[in-house]
Amino acid sequence: MDLDVIIRLMECAEKSAFSKIEVQQGDLRILLERGAVAVAAAPIVTQQQQQQAEAPQTDEKDAVRSPISGIFYLAKEPGAAPFVQVGSKVNKGDTLCIIEAMKTMNEIRAPRSGVIAAIATDGATLVAGDALFLLSEGN
Repeated sequence: MDLDVIIRLMECAEKSAFSKIEVQQGDLRILLERGAVAVAAAPIVTQQQQQQAEAPQTDEKDAVRSPISGIFYLAKEPGAAPFVQVGSKVNKGDTLCIIEAMKTMNEIRAPRSGVIAAIATDGATLVAGDALFLLSEGN
């Protein structure tokens, strides 16, 4: 089973109501299971609602997008300080967040220097291409 098939399975699982999917092909067994993500006690809003409510209107070039599907983490571990917050100045290559995909923690780095204008995700499962941050020009 190639990586493209596995990624398509992950995307289908994310869009479905199932919490656990198991696929077996010969000796290869893949188990996709949704896990609970601890977030601050706040009402759950969809990514679109949060973007509309919190994100300033900016050019598409200001959006830092997720290169992969997975679970968004703003801090290295529960209780740790977030990598960035609105107003943080970042340099090209600074870690902005972590996206967990297939039990692998992937650091997402700033594509350029600037200031975090908005956090454009609600801290839940996201799909490749979703906006993570809005990065404005910094001084």
